[in-house]
Amino acid sequence: FSPAAAPVAREFVFHPRQELTENPDGTLTVRFHAAGQLEMAWHLYQWGAEVEVLAPERLRRMIDAHRGADFPALP
Repeated sequence: FSPAAAPVAREFVFHPRQELTENPDGTLTVRFHAAGQLEMAWHLYQWGAEVEVLAPERLRRMIDAHRGADFPALP
């Protein structure tokens, strides 16, 4: 998550076994294993340009295909 979204994303529970990493550049990395990539994509669309999916590649492509610079994001 971008530095702007990190404080809000930090409060979300995306998955019960998620791992959060606060990076030196102010970004937040959230890691977890989950099924249902389509459902995850719908949830991630809410974050607009404030989120970057690193893996899995299929989910990354789904998000990138529908992201725009003017895409609204939370909060």
